[in-house]
Amino acid sequence: MIRGITYLLVLVFFIPGRSLAQGNCPEGFGHAGTLSGTGSFMTPFDQRVTLRLPENATLDESFQQKKLQPTNGKGGVQSKMRPSDVPKGLLLVVYGQSDKVYEQGWAISDPELKVVERDEHGKVSQYEFGMKLFCKVPESGANPQFGSCSVYVEVCYKRRP
Repeated sequence: MIRGITYLLVLVFFIPGRSLAQGNCPEGFGHAGTLSGTGSFMTPFDQRVTLRLPENATLDESFQQKKLQPTNGKGGVQSKMRPSDVPKGLLLVVYGQSDKVYEQGWAISDPELKVVERDEHGKVSQYEFGMKLFCKVPESGANPQFGSCSVYVEVCYKRRP
């Protein structure tokens, strides 16, 4: 009985969460993971964050992202990143915390895809993707000392056919 209840709880809580995490990757893309950062008025988030793509993930390098919103443009936050800066085979879905009270600004920049492992035949078996994430709560927002900011990048990869 307890085993059945445990199994049911796993189905109810774990499976929907996994499918929601992959919800922003279109069909034909795998979900590699989410890069994220959280900051505040006193401590803006300004770091390079990385993740490893699934082992033996194959990238369709004929795919190049066409549209990208690298910043929400609030609080004076800017980014010069363009869709062509995203490594071929990857799709980035970017979003962050932003409201009218705190007017949080967020941005992404400096994407980099590295080969970290190869198999015995020299074929890539593991990639690492990283980029710089930034968010801040500007002084112009109401009660900035109580505000927080966040930035998220869901990393999707186009599977090679």
